[in-house]
Amino acid sequence: MTGRRLGVLSVLTAALLWSTAGLFMGLLGELDAWTILFWRSLFGAVITTALALLDPRRRAKASGSRTWWWIATVASAVGMIAFIPALRLTSIANVALIHAALPVFAAMASILIHAERPSRATVISSFVSLAGAALIFIGSSAAGSGRSGDLLALVMTMSIALMTVALRAYDGSVGSVVATSNGIAAIAAYCVSPDITIEIGQAIVIAAFAAIQMVLGLIFYSKGAQLLPSPQTALLSLAEVPLSPFWVWLAFGERPALGSVVGGLIILAATVLHGILNLYRSAERGPWMRQTPKGTP
Repeated sequence: MTGRRLGVLSVLTAALLWSTAGLFMGLLGELDAWTILFWRSLFGAVITTALALLDPRRRAKASGSRTWWWIATVASAVGMIAFIPALRLTSIANVALIHAALPVFAAMASILIHAERPSRATVISSFVSLAGAALIFIGSSAAGSGRSGDLLALVMTMSIALMTVALRAYDGSVGSVVATSNGIAAIAAYCVSPDITIEIGQAIVIAAFAAIQMVLGLIFYSKGAQLLPSPQTALLSLAEVPLSPFWVWLAFGERPALGSVVGGLIILAATVLHGILNLYRSAERGPWMRQTPKGTP
């Protein structure tokens, strides 16, 4: 399998795993967002560290720019810290709408940092995805949203965009990025959480939340981000947007509005079609993007 195909499949797998966030949040009921964030990040740090220690190739992967490592790690941690409270403070539709701007932010960051120029197909697909997210927002049955939640969703989206661009330049171990960012998020959540006490059943759900949705999701996304141009990595990850309400509907019977269904299908179609076209594009037609070699900032 070529690096391009592996990158596409990795990002789409990450999107599938990330889309289960609403499912896990529903299973945790009204548990405080900071308590969820603390335990999810703590479990995530432990799981990722254990996986890294069990990897016999970890020494061979220890290369890579420390500057880009720090940028990716801090950006990942900020995204984690903003994500869980955003889901509690604003509607899922608003989070989806803001998150759909990820390819645009990633393209802007790539142009500024790496001088990468996104292809016309990527630009068109990104704005089609924004249109689909707008339909989700319009069709949402949510009565309102909190401005603080919207702001956190924006911070999360911009952080993921920066992380994506940083991982494109960093060629070292992504496990250390995931583990350290989880540790940072756990410390931050502990400082503001009113109570970190949870029940055994809740601990099991949060552990699964950490392992499936966050750790595996970030590992697959990070791998894809190292193999693909940043704007296309962000665009493919939008497959998460229509899948998120699907899991909630399947588990809790919360049927999305017609506009949300149509918008989700538009995003899914734009994402999958873009991925397929680039996956099978012949080498004679040129690379997906004109880009400069990796380097340090």
